[in-house]
Amino acid sequence: MPLTPEIDFIVVGQGIAGSCLAYELWERGARTIVYDDGWKSAACTVAAGVINPITGKRLVKSWRSAVAHPYARDFYRALERRIGGVFFHDRKILQLCKSAEEAELWRTRALDAEYAAFMSEPPKGESFGNLDDSFGAHFIGRSAWVEPPAAMAAFRKYFAERGVLRAESFDFSKLDARGHIYGGIKYKKIIFCEGWKAVKNPYFSWLPYRPAKGEILTLKSGESIPEHIVHRGGWIMKNGADTFRLGSTWDRENLDCNPTPTARTELLKILANMFKTDIEVEVVDCRAGVRPCTATTRPHLGVHPSEPDILSFNGFGSKGFALCPYFSKNFADWIYGKSALDSEADLSRHIRKFWKP
Repeated sequence: MPLTPEIDFIVVGQGIAGSCLAYELWERGARTIVYDDGWKSAACTVAAGVINPITGKRLVKSWRSAVAHPYARDFYRALERRIGGVFFHDRKILQLCKSAEEAELWRTRALDAEYAAFMSEPPKGESFGNLDDSFGAHFIGRSAWVEPPAAMAAFRKYFAERGVLRAESFDFSKLDARGHIYGGIKYKKIIFCEGWKAVKNPYFSWLPYRPAKGEILTLKSGESIPEHIVHRGGWIMKNGADTFRLGSTWDRENLDCNPTPTARTELLKILANMFKTDIEVEVVDCRAGVRPCTATTRPHLGVHPSEPDILSFNGFGSKGFALCPYFSKNFADWIYGKSALDSEADLSRHIRKFWKP
């Protein structure tokens, strides 16, 4: 079978990682092809899409947020202008404390100069209606929301219009790694960005992944919901005149994209704890996806130990929309010899412990 002309990169997966990286490479003039099966089991269209500089029960600064979050803001704004559409929104996070201990932790963090720039108190007298602010409420600034379905559709349109997208699953039986050939296509490098499915990738399944299924609900209600992203044990986010999204669950056992009654019950309990009194809601939609989380909570970036032209750009967990724009630039710079990989994300740090030739 005759080969097509050599291309620079095959990118496997058009989730948020593969989309950002393929976009970065194409915009640099690299001949690139993207293979994707239509986001089956992917987290990208189900994700919250929140860019949050302070996270977790201990209210710590999100990893690499100082560089990655400003870059992401500029990236998505530029992408909106380049592709068209509006899917990036600056939004504050309204954090409702669940206990006196959490409220005290907030007060402590607010005294720390490294955190104070991100935190503020609501104006005196501001009311949040039926939301439960009995232990206090605080704002997190420099936060934002990317609308995942709209952003992913914009990426897909961009790739399709340029003939970059191959809407099909990647078939390892068609890969000749030593010959740099996939299905009749001669390539220079292949980059796997297939999310949690890396656990079945014959080249990268040895890496310490800990995928986690997440489920969200879209609800309809006459209850007044602020424009902020509201967090109290879970999050709610207004996405229409009378609709909002509620998330999310964590399940490391059942790795599929099927919504479950158990998660629905769990999410509605989270919702009930956000309000002072019961509210009436109608469940409009249920969605599930699998996050490509890792054992170290750091992504797996770099080159295969014995195949120098097989690369990984994966493992961003629940923070893909916040981190992938910045790291796609860093990764492309590394490929072209302009910079080193982030030492905490370089997969070579796992070789001694996990790699078995």
